[in-house]
Amino acid sequence: MLRRLLLLLALLVAAPPAHALPETDALRAMVEARIAEAAGPGLLEVTVFRRMGQAPDPASGARIAYFAARLRLTRDHGFGAWDGRNLQALAAALGAGPRAISGANRDGNRAGDVLRVNGALRLREEGGRWVPLAAAPEETPVTAFQGQGARAERLLSAIETALTAGQQAAGGPIAPVIEQELAQAWRNIEARQARLRQGLPLAGGASGSEYARLADAIARLPPGVGLGQVVALPSAGSVENLRLLAEGTAVVAIAQADVALQALRGGAPQWEIPALPGLRALAALYPEAVHVVVPAISPLRDMASLRGRPVGVGAVGSGARVTAEAVLLAHGLDPAGTPRVVLMPEEVAEAMAGGRIAAAITASLAPAQAVLRLSEKVPLRFLPLEEDAVARLTGPEAPLLRLAIAAGTYPGQGEPIRTVATPAALVAADAPTPAEVGALLAKLFEGQGVAGTGGPAALMIRRETARGPLPLPFHAEARRFFGIGAP
Repeated sequence: MLRRLLLLLALLVAAPPAHALPETDALRAMVEARIAEAAGPGLLEVTVFRRMGQAPDPASGARIAYFAARLRLTRDHGFGAWDGRNLQALAAALGAGPRAISGANRDGNRAGDVLRVNGALRLREEGGRWVPLAAAPEETPVTAFQGQGARAERLLSAIETALTAGQQAAGGPIAPVIEQELAQAWRNIEARQARLRQGLPLAGGASGSEYARLADAIARLPPGVGLGQVVALPSAGSVENLRLLAEGTAVVAIAQADVALQALRGGAPQWEIPALPGLRALAALYPEAVHVVVPAISPLRDMASLRGRPVGVGAVGSGARVTAEAVLLAHGLDPAGTPRVVLMPEEVAEAMAGGRIAAAITASLAPAQAVLRLSEKVPLRFLPLEEDAVARLTGPEAPLLRLAIAAGTYPGQGEPIRTVATPAALVAADAPTPAEVGALLAKLFEGQGVAGTGGPAALMIRRETARGPLPLPFHAEARRFFGIGAP
């Protein structure tokens, strides 16, 4: 009996497990192919590769192969560039989570630098072979010689002296000025004390979105001097974030620049965008590219072919709807002839597969996780924007930027895609004080900021690009912080 059991155990050990994945060398070759496609050929050399196990993926019926790798740069490269192959594309290609790649520097990497990756390839068996799927994977401190309150006492003494001098002046013209300034200062003091106790609310985005991931990363940063802990608020996107600012629920927010511009100009009731005449930019964060996708089997080849066909344009409360409308109108596609269908991201695949929509438009940092997830259910193709429409959308007074989605950003995308982008921006209205704005920007831009915790998108948040171009006026303290001249 014992001999029989030992023989059975030996057979089980020797037999390949059910759903056995490719051997290590074959898996490594798949990873190297994904790297070359996403980062460009020859940029990264795999120096170490280890399998780290496998697991089923019940949601898609695929298998997940986990791995750890070290990638050496063969030449200098900036993974935070707005107009090139970014870390987001590499992370998506390798199934690496928001913080699963280390070694990428916000100021650029040099030849010989090493990136460490913990990744996961999702594989599906098709025709007897394993096929990788599109991956869709997160003021000066007080010194010992000056106790707290000493500086405030000196300031109060100086104000008292100035106030007395003003009252003694002919007609007392200085006193009202000082009183007005004191009243404003007291309002600022009360507001900052409340936020130090309760936190600084930052309107982010829907769970799993880049906005939510970035807001959470900012909230994890330690509080700055005179700045309360940032509290990330969930939302549907840019439009709702601006409403939260208008209501006073949020003090700062992340929003698409083109949507924020409409709030600055008096609002847009048809989009439920509130009027925020005091809206100011604190920093440009990263570009959100317009994606126009159709099923791979669709006969549609250009934007003009969308005429008369329904198009998915994003969810209520998202800025993508606003941008999609501008893009469609720039191509002469009005709502009467080209119906707009409002859809949540998770509804797009079913609507496209069922023929409810012929195309879908979104605006997101590329590669967009929503597009990657959609492509697993419905194989996709991208429609480039027409050159004359791009010129209209990106003119001197226009809020959008000319952009090309770099080749290899998405699996199988061999050519760059002509499109436009709107910068995601950190914005505020009248609530934060200059000191709070300065402290918040210091947290973002001094040292590594959120680059180590905010995922690949955070590498794009750099001083060089924070100044824009943006179609919004900058907050006075942001102009001082970045050295921007007066408007």
